[in-house]
Amino acid sequence: MKLTYKFNNDEKRLDIERLDYLSPLDTEIYVREGDTIYVKDGDYLYINQLIKESTSGIKTYATISGTVELKDGIIKVINDKSDSSFVSEEAVSKIDEVKKEEIIKRCESLGIDYENKLIVNKLKGNSRLLIVNAMDVEPYQFNNNYLFQDNVSILLDTISLISKRFNIDAYLLLNKYDDNNVNAVKKVIRNYSDINLKVIEDVFPFNTNQLVVKKFFKEYKYDDILFLDTFALYKIFYAIKNGLPVSERYITVNLGDPNKAYVIKTKYGANVGEMIKETIKVDFIDKDIYLNNFMRKVKCDNLDSLIVTDNIKSVFIFPKEDILPSKCIKCGKCVDICPVGINPLAKKLDSACIRCGLCNYVCPANINLISKEK
Repeated sequence: MKLTYKFNNDEKRLDIERLDYLSPLDTEIYVREGDTIYVKDGDYLYINQLIKESTSGIKTYATISGTVELKDGIIKVINDKSDSSFVSEEAVSKIDEVKKEEIIKRCESLGIDYENKLIVNKLKGNSRLLIVNAMDVEPYQFNNNYLFQDNVSILLDTISLISKRFNIDAYLLLNKYDDNNVNAVKKVIRNYSDINLKVIEDVFPFNTNQLVVKKFFKEYKYDDILFLDTFALYKIFYAIKNGLPVSERYITVNLGDPNKAYVIKTKYGANVGEMIKETIKVDFIDKDIYLNNFMRKVKCDNLDSLIVTDNIKSVFIFPKEDILPSKCIKCGKCVDICPVGINPLAKKLDSACIRCGLCNYVCPANINLISKEK
């Protein structure tokens, strides 16, 4: 896929290659204190089978079929490659027949993750507006773009259903640089009179939720808005339609090439290092590895120790640079570039900070202004 992209006023056409890593050798789940475990060593698991539940109600399900190995606080599922799976009795033929109470019940009973629990609480409350931010709000990350492109119709159907059942106005936000998705939505949006399409021309970080509200929805308090990104919306669709959790997700991988990126479709619990080595055929020797937003300078020292969770959205693998931070030269670049107008050099970081990382990006002294001690 070719995608027009703009970041830091640099507009270019990127080549984004889609890859699949849907049959890992195994998946791993970490056991936390207080978790209720529903499997034991040697058990056979089917895809979608419940494995464990945390004290907060977050549930973890099998994403591959195979045999359980339980050791040292890790539940490992050894893939038998059969893709044997449970089928939910809760599946429905048409999602537009599902009522409000059933939507809440299905999302709540799956207890998919922390994000979904927040969503359920919002659905139970009195949100005044639904905003589906289908933009990728991190630079050089394309997960939402691909997920939306693969599922345009069902995602629009889900937005429409939530808008009707919860009696709230709905807005779908796309970036004009997500041109494939903008064109796809414009072809069918006339069939969705209850969805307002807003094409945003601003680029990172002005496509983040906080700044979108400040610029386009000033009449609403931030807490009055139910925000969903594309993946959260997709999880809700899956819960409503199939009565099941989502077992797969997209992860962006960038090797430092400004003209090329990869989006890998993979399984929860897969090893991140193995996934990248098997699909892109790259090693990590003499590389600096950053997670999710390279400007925040969150380094990963051992990619082979990571498994795929909702917290892993993108991986940046750059040639190693031994650049050490130096003393601040008081140039003021971090203050000038801050999109919310705060002083990153203050002793205590202002609560308005959106952790975009732009201050880190422009700092000539290479100081990590977000994570440094205040």
